[in-house]
Parts: sequence; C-alpha cells; structure tokens
Amino acid sequence: MNQTLEPEKDRVWRTVLELFAVLARTEIGKETGIPIQNLSVLVSGLQAHDLVGMDGAGGAIAYAYPFTGHETEHRVRLHGTQLNAVCAIDALGIAGMLRTDAVIESSCRACGSRIEITTAQGGKSLSHARPVDTVVWYDLVYSGRAATSCCPAIAFFCSDEELQQSLSAQSPRRSGYRLTLDEALEVSRALFEPVLATAGAR
Repeated sequence: MNQTLEPEKDRVWRTVLELFAVLARTEIGKETGIPIQNLSVLVSGLQAHDLVGMDGAGGAIAYAYPFTGHETEHRVRLHGTQLNAVCAIDALGIAGMLRTDAVIESSCRACGSRIEITTAQGGKSLSHARPVDTVVWYDLVYSGRAATSCCPAIAFFCSDEELQQSLSAQSPRRSGYRLTLDEALEVSRALFEPVLATAGAR
C-alpha cells in the first residue's frame, strides 16, 4: 500500500477513495477535471499498482482498497452511509483512514453468526465488539491482485474454535496469521491511516 505515485496519479487515487467514502461510488472525471483520455491512462497505472480494480463489463472502477462498489459480507456504517469493504482488515481500516469512527457489521466466516464492531478515537481503538472473542484470519496467499487472492480469505471469525475448525478443513492449509481484533486493527491502521494523510507520501 505504501507506494510512490506521481502527483497526478496520486490525486486521482485520493479522489477515488474520497468519493467512495462519501458517495459509495466514483465519478472521478468531474471531480478531478482531468480529460477522459488522460484519466484512463492514470487509472490503468493505479490498477497496475493493485490500488484499484476495474469492472470488466462496464469499464468502471469496481474497488479501491479498502472500498468496493459490490456488496460484501463486510459492511461499514459511516455518517449515515453504508459502505462495503473488500475484506475484514479493510473494514477495520476505513475509520482510521478517514479519521472518524464507524460501525462494522459482518459475520463469522465459519458459522455465519452476526459480528458487530465499533471503533473509537477516530478509528484508533475499538469501542466494543460482539462477540467479544471475535478474531481475524489474515491470509498471506497473494497472487497478482489482493482482491482476488488473499482478500477473499481475510475474514472475521466469532471465536478461535470456529477459526481452527475452518483451518482444519482446508486442504492444503492456507498461509496466514490468526489476529486478535486489537492486532487486526493495528495492521489495518498501518495500511490505511497514511493513505489520505499527506499527498505524495506513497
């Protein structure tokens, strides 16, 4: 995520993220004022860095970590807007990236039970979590695009028991880490807090 981008490409990426946060969609041409021909080249560059992904059918931006335009199991409520996150770590990182607090609604990947997490201190800490024993599987199997390799496996589990049962059923077993919610929040903050902090920092 910490990548050095040219100023114009950086501006497009930041605009995509800000529009996702406010509108849950992107209309970057109007917001940036960049001609469509130039914009296409810049967005393709962001896709090459695996910062955004395109909708193959419509040619629109389908996701820009941590957001996705498609409905997922990881929903984030923010100032009256419901957003969808690419994975569990992305869901935890949205509040910190935007320096605000959010309510994360998801479900246990193993048993399907409801999970709700609320952040505090502008996304820097957790206010509450139900169930309190919720953990995160942080998958490390990256191949080309996080959204199609490791992200689908990065998920919440309502307990260690449910996570271990899920891992035991895998063949072959995937590579990754079991994280407490506090640990997962720290990972998400490291990934996403710097993103909108300062232009040109990547």
